[in-house]
Amino acid sequence: MASVEKYTDSAVFNILRHSERTIAHSANTDIEPARTRLNYKLSPERNMSDYDYYRKRKSELYVYGRADVKTLAGWVVTLPKGATPEQSEAFFKSTYDFLQQRYGEENVISAVVHHDEAGQPHMHFNFVPAIYDFGKEREKICANEVLDRAELRNFHSQLQKHLDNNGLSELRVYTGVTA
Repeated sequence: MASVEKYTDSAVFNILRHSERTIAHSANTDIEPARTRLNYKLSPERNMSDYDYYRKRKSELYVYGRADVKTLAGWVVTLPKGATPEQSEAFFKSTYDFLQQRYGEENVISAVVHHDEAGQPHMHFNFVPAIYDFGKEREKICANEVLDRAELRNFHSQLQKHLDNNGLSELRVYTGVTA
């Protein structure tokens, strides 16, 4: 229902271009260009590109000086099967609210709902994995601390609770089954 990936700085530009559909010739054959007009963005309008906002936010944070540091994380959350068009919009808005509250509005880089790929509609939620370092008294980027085992273990059940509390309990993202 939801999966997460972590990206190094060198991958960010293309990840954001995929979400925004600004790559001229995508190798993804599952994308149906005629349906791209159905995609929409939930993240705030900041009067700059998502990539420029990413660079700005990253400049405000401490980042280890290694090329392998994961400076962006991205959840892909898929709409549960059987959802109506009305439920679809409410599901993605509620999921965005959950993620934005969880990781901080200032860390949200982009959130785009895709209706133009084969399969179920899904949202790409990209964010800077920032956390406060109490020892150094500053914010830093650390994907391993933000997306630790507890976060990954509890994510689906907490998202389901959020959806339940917002009138979307019939849409199931948490089944209790693990693979």
